[in-house]
Amino acid sequence: MDNRVFFTLVLLFSFVPYGAFAAGLSLSVTPTLFEMSAVPSQAWTSSIKVINNNPQDLTVYASVVNFAPQGEHGQGKFLPLFEEYNEGKTLAEWITISDEAFVIPSESGQSIPLSINIPDDASPGGHYAAIMIGTKPLQSDGSVHVQTAQVVTSLFFVRVAGEVIEKGAVRTFQAGSSFVDVPEINFEVRFENKGNVHLQPQGEIVITNMWGKERGIIPINKQTHFGNVLPNSIRKFNFAWKGEKSITDIGRYKASLALAYGADARQFATQETTFWIVPIKPVLLVLGSLFAILFLISWSIRSYVRRMLIMSGVQGYVPNSQRTTQEGDVIMQPNFSMTAPLQNGLDDLKTRFTATNKIGEILQMFFIFIVEYKKFFVGLLLILLSIIVVWSFLVEVTTTSRDYEITIDNPDAPVTISSEEIIYKKTSDAENIVISDTDELPLPVPQEYALTLINSSENVGMAATLKRHLEKFGYQITALKSDFNETKQRSVVVYDPSLQEEALVLSKILNGALLSARPRSEKNDSQGNISIFIGNDYFESLED
Repeated sequence: MDNRVFFTLVLLFSFVPYGAFAAGLSLSVTPTLFEMSAVPSQAWTSSIKVINNNPQDLTVYASVVNFAPQGEHGQGKFLPLFEEYNEGKTLAEWITISDEAFVIPSESGQSIPLSINIPDDASPGGHYAAIMIGTKPLQSDGSVHVQTAQVVTSLFFVRVAGEVIEKGAVRTFQAGSSFVDVPEINFEVRFENKGNVHLQPQGEIVITNMWGKERGIIPINKQTHFGNVLPNSIRKFNFAWKGEKSITDIGRYKASLALAYGADARQFATQETTFWIVPIKPVLLVLGSLFAILFLISWSIRSYVRRMLIMSGVQGYVPNSQRTTQEGDVIMQPNFSMTAPLQNGLDDLKTRFTATNKIGEILQMFFIFIVEYKKFFVGLLLILLSIIVVWSFLVEVTTTSRDYEITIDNPDAPVTISSEEIIYKKTSDAENIVISDTDELPLPVPQEYALTLINSSENVGMAATLKRHLEKFGYQITALKSDFNETKQRSVVVYDPSLQEEALVLSKILNGALLSARPRSEKNDSQGNISIFIGNDYFESLED
């Protein structure tokens, strides 16, 4: 086995530098990623800052290793340097940093200087290395006791100018299932880098229903320095989408992937996949109800036709196609009138109405009339009900957007993003926000509590709008969420009892939102919090 490969570490999502914690120590490094472009013969100096968050001084050691991808899940392996293999071709050999011990005082940080010297014959393309900071030095055999040592890393991605090849492709884009009964599904994207420099594919997955209406947007590698795909490797990205449950959004869904990559010349890759959402139990219930309605409508129509034939003087009427005739027979065609039963009913109603004078008798007459002509009125009612149901269905499925949540797979911890957060990032300008005379309201400073906005209204994007509203007062919003379970007509400010004054100010900003005190959670004893459940009244106030 090649002894240059001494261990493999699983990095955080998208190559976030790794840290192995021991005996409760806390050590961090900044920056976690150096990404730079260079030319042969270029020299560059900088430093990394190591932060000791422990109550005691720490002695740390710095080591330079090469870095290479491993697997498709954002994993990487570190390759140590050995003098017998050094040929001056790798980035780790170009980085100079002291291998002496550094003592970092407790609760403080220290900068460690470094320099990079690109050789004249450096090959064009991407070069990758890492500086490892640990509480124990790298062993002479190229090993490190990660079980008992604290290790953090700072990655170096250097792009050397020259014949750089930027070439990538989407190898796979697929949904986790072709059929689901709830609006929850996973997506897998596998992107291959066929060039000689790292690529960071950026874009989004747009989910639409069978009517072409947007039901979710999954951002990919936006507003991040990570998510890179190293040369000659494949990177897998996993996402989960959870939509708002609605029986009307049944049908075939389409997920459209659009990625852009490349620094020299922007290139694009697109793919599509489809899946079906069919909630079995609700659909069976709806189909059963629909069948019953159609049966009753058919029964009403047949009853109407029979009455029409009787009024046309036809008893035991047999259609021409079913009659048998003999030579010499004369077939008499009755004179049908489709409106005869309706006209007869109207004449009957008119006769009864003219024969009645008192209001009580009129009401009784109407009741008797409806009972006698119940088949007609049942059919008419069912037809109107069907029209209302179809119209409501079309309105629902053509709604521009709905609430949803996106979960980005992360080996360290999955990251969940609400539709409100995505909308906020896409509409950063505070449009259509009218701030009234509450501009002069005092803001409790400093804001020593978490403030969460939850959209419980029927209108998507209200939490994002309110965030921009409150930011004008200097508030800091901790999180934006969507309420999938309940729609509120009135906005409610839910607060820790110790934050009553702050809650009153927020209630006034929201034009008198309801207040609800809630005891502090045992899981968050150190800090109180306020949650605002945004109701339909907030949207109405914006329209006014």
